[in-house]
Amino acid sequence: MLTRIFVSTLLSTFLFSTAHATPPVTKIDRVIYITLDGTRWQEALKEHKYLPLFWEKYASQCKIYGVPDSTDTMEVASIPISLPSYQSQMSGEVQPCSGNDCGRIQVETLPETLVHQCGFRKKDVAIFSSWYVMQNAAEHIEGTVYVNNGNLPAVDPDTQEPDRVMSMLNDQQNMDHPEGQDRFDKYTFAQALHYLKKFKPKFMWIALQDTDEMAHVNNWPGYVDALTFYDQALDKLFKMLVKLDMDKTTMVIITTDHGRGKGKNWTSHGPQYPASKQTWAFVYNGELTPVAHNGQIIRYSTLSIKPTVEAVFQKH
Repeated sequence: MLTRIFVSTLLSTFLFSTAHATPPVTKIDRVIYITLDGTRWQEALKEHKYLPLFWEKYASQCKIYGVPDSTDTMEVASIPISLPSYQSQMSGEVQPCSGNDCGRIQVETLPETLVHQCGFRKKDVAIFSSWYVMQNAAEHIEGTVYVNNGNLPAVDPDTQEPDRVMSMLNDQQNMDHPEGQDRFDKYTFAQALHYLKKFKPKFMWIALQDTDEMAHVNNWPGYVDALTFYDQALDKLFKMLVKLDMDKTTMVIITTDHGRGKGKNWTSHGPQYPASKQTWAFVYNGELTPVAHNGQIIRYSTLSIKPTVEAVFQKH
């Protein structure tokens, strides 16, 4: 009888301790950073019809930043123009850059820091951008990380030659958009997804821009089409992470460089359009680093990106 009681007590203790055991913490060991150039908070946050797949399938698993009248705010720390904003994102500080023609950033960037301080190989830190000027925000010393901007053909980082998929996409982009220095987002994203699958970089920045291009020419249908593509692209990315068994260990940050003006000024952005300072972010498997607290209000900005990513890799 005593033996039976002892065994029963031992079993009950084991079951209780197992049921209340702290689940193992999954370490984040990879970050994918996605910027949707010039995408307004109104379409990203307010009206879910523009990103229906995201809101239906993934939003509940993400932290959302910049919702109006919430306890947090999200904005551009620099003036709301693309290159100044991207330079502030990559450096963690507002840079002396007042336009898209200010040239290459003069301080070490986030991608470079990951190589120098975390010991990542060049091919472990990859940047794919539709906008050719992004090279001026990515590195202050050219060649530190893998950068593929604009209409430049993508190449294998080991052989310096395009593999079969890269070559096919390079050719398609060249036939589809033979003139100009920018690249259509569909090719930028396809190249990035292929690179992710093949090389599994530790940090990848995918910078898309069709929304901004369409807005500047007052092409609302084109702007909406770009948002539809982004929605489908994010769905493909999350599915790819599951297929690669990286969905639990990858942080995904989705945001923009600036907002846009109100009403008829939706086509524009800059210091003369205060509304274009307001931005937003989605974060999967993590949260942003705030830049300030003001009572109940927690403030986030483009300066939140660098410390957020650095914190992921400093834990290892």
